[in-house]
Amino acid sequence: MSWRVVYIEKSDYLRLYLDNLKVIREDTEILIPLTDIHTIIVDNQQTVVTARLLNKLADYHILLIFCDEKHLPNIYALSPHSHHQSSRVLERQAKWSPEMKGLMWQKIIQIKINNQASVLTYLKKNSTSIETLHHYSDQVNFSDDSNREGHAAKLYFKTLFGNSFTRDRDSFDGINSGLNYGYIVLRSTVARTIVASGLQPSFGIGHYNQYNAFNLADDLIEPFRPVIDLWISIMCQEDTYLDLKTKQKIVHLISNNKLLIGNQKQTILNAIEILVQSFIKGMNENNTELLVYPANGVSL
Repeated sequence: MSWRVVYIEKSDYLRLYLDNLKVIREDTEILIPLTDIHTIIVDNQQTVVTARLLNKLADYHILLIFCDEKHLPNIYALSPHSHHQSSRVLERQAKWSPEMKGLMWQKIIQIKINNQASVLTYLKKNSTSIETLHHYSDQVNFSDDSNREGHAAKLYFKTLFGNSFTRDRDSFDGINSGLNYGYIVLRSTVARTIVASGLQPSFGIGHYNQYNAFNLADDLIEPFRPVIDLWISIMCQEDTYLDLKTKQKIVHLISNNKLLIGNQKQTILNAIEILVQSFIKGMNENNTELLVYPANGVSL
């Protein structure tokens, strides 16, 4: 199973060499076996990628991400033919019932909120907030119609980062920038796994934005978000700038750190694979109990 997220800060060329990624920078060349690579992140505006390499990355189901001038992931190169039975998988996905979607979304939100509570418990935050989050989790109803997710998020972020903190996707302060970057990279790896499994990523169960090509990725990332929250609470400050070193650290953690899922310690990339496959099985068999998910939000 592929396990590396390759971060390209400076490189003149990315080429294919005997089923290896060849990274060329001036007089230096590095070879990385494609079988080891899960995702490649190109974080500069000068790197040239050959068409031959792009086609081979598709064969290996490797996600290629290009960052923009702000160093944020902007373009995702994914093969639409990553699964050998993609039409069959898509046909089954199209038959998922509204009832099953609502029940599975209810379960996913419950997991997310409990994982948020686990992060606060690990960091020894306010016990009343932790109890309230568990209460919110118990109150999540079908399709989270009462928006317990939103109520939990408001309390959670204030408890985690302080009463003055406001979660803002468009903010450039250190904490929001760190969360945005971590979520985007994590979302990309979830999208890659979804596509490789033959699913249509725009067909969500909780997210339905017609302009979003990755609604399902935004659904299935939810149990993993608290992992990013924990790292950012330790690494970033609101009044600091999200520098390159911190971004590389986030990528490294996503590639190498482990969390508990299915009573086993797994890397986050493996855990995403496990959750996606169990999600497909649960949806196809109309049984939310088949979902295998991270047991808590702690991974260091």
